[in-house]
Amino acid sequence: MSDLTKKILIGLVVFVVFVVCVMLVIVGQRSIGPAGLGKQLLGVAGLIVLLWLYNRQYK
Repeated sequence: MSDLTKKILIGLVVFVVFVVCVMLVIVGQRSIGPAGLGKQLLGVAGLIVLLWLYNRQYK
């Protein structure tokens, strides 16, 4: 597997995870109760992990 293919694959996975996390926040905001709050927290945690992974490159 070449470096370009690896970078494209990693970028695609990061994009999919980002979209899923944003969707969790939006869906969790619509439902009231502990289940909705759990979805929101899971989505925000995923976004924070993605941000941490991005910032780790530029230490």
